[in-house]
Amino acid sequence: MKKERWLLKEIDMWRQTQLIDEKTAGTLRGLYADKKNISFMLVLFSIIGTLLISTGVILIGARNWEYFPMYVRVIIAFTPLAVSQSLAVFTVKKRYHSLAWRESAAILATASVFMAIAVVGQIFHLPGDYGVYVFTCGLLALPMIYILNAASPLTVYYWTILNWAALEQSPANALILFGLFILGALFVYIERNKATARLAYISWITVIAGFVMVLIMGTMLRNSLLLTALCFFVLLLSVEDLPEQMLMPLKFAGITGGLAVTAILTYEDMWSYRSYPVNAGGGVMTGIMLAIALFFAVRIFKRGKLKFLLVMSLILLCALRFLWAALDLSRSPYDFILMCVSNLAMLSIGVGFIAYGVKNAVLLQTNIGMAAVCALIVMRFFDSSMDILWRGIVFLLLGTAFLLVNKRILRKKKQPKQGETI
Repeated sequence: MKKERWLLKEIDMWRQTQLIDEKTAGTLRGLYADKKNISFMLVLFSIIGTLLISTGVILIGARNWEYFPMYVRVIIAFTPLAVSQSLAVFTVKKRYHSLAWRESAAILATASVFMAIAVVGQIFHLPGDYGVYVFTCGLLALPMIYILNAASPLTVYYWTILNWAALEQSPANALILFGLFILGALFVYIERNKATARLAYISWITVIAGFVMVLIMGTMLRNSLLLTALCFFVLLLSVEDLPEQMLMPLKFAGITGGLAVTAILTYEDMWSYRSYPVNAGGGVMTGIMLAIALFFAVRIFKRGKLKFLLVMSLILLCALRFLWAALDLSRSPYDFILMCVSNLAMLSIGVGFIAYGVKNAVLLQTNIGMAAVCALIVMRFFDSSMDILWRGIVFLLLGTAFLLVNKRILRKKKQPKQGETI
């Protein structure tokens, strides 16, 4: 929306300087004013309105349900489904250019599938399982994502497959869950060339669903959850060559998640207990994620050495965690040594961010590094018996360092220098 407003102001300036005539200016204003009216709120209200109408119909029917004969109940069960399918066909043929129409028709069709299956089961007293119910509804809703090019059913789809997997945990279902997730994530990849807020939304939803998916898969395969989470964040961080709206969620989740798990591993207690022993399934899952992350890391070596070093540091930490579980190193002195390595890794990452941020006058990178170093020191404060006076002195020094580094970067920004970013 800000881009459209800026462009409309530019059009007025072009007209005032006689770069374009009034007719051309009017045509351009009309073109971009129409785009401005298609807002996120319009789509959101369309979806909410559709859901409210559907809920109202269901509640009215439920109020008088016991008085309806069976054939009326069957008609009620399938009427929303027939109406929603008809609306979907109409949208494809007549209103496909409208995002609000596509999203409304898709979410209505998805809701009608849930309603039809549930009501039919209730009418004929069919035995059922909740996990199978949501799994079936999710698979039936999947085509609406692609046919109507709609993002709203994608959230429902992710919820259904994750719900099913959480209820039906077995090693065999881990591969099925991964395949079903790819079917949803493929839609996001197809939309990658449409640099809009919608792309950012479905990318965030996919990242969040992906994190839950790998944790469920890790539980199914009895893999270390800390190792699984760290491998996932490293994989996200290593990805490159995507539009900014799609890449930003991966960067943010990769950096914050990777640093968070690394911070957890800086405690000795995290290395002094055993969770799950290494098995074939968990080993393959870990190996595949790290291999893909390493492949992407090698590709970005020449373009971004900071990102390469960050990814490689976390890959090595993942490898250590895997060896810790495989070789049963959960005993002294190995737990202390691995804890020291984790502290060193987090300190190196923080210092690396600070160094590159100061060198290239990038304030965000510098502050990320300072935050990582401060977090490490604070955790060590609460993890040791350091005197309170020394704690206060260190905090004063860190605060002063923050201000001085930021001041230096702001000065350097007066003479811009192109530097690499993560």
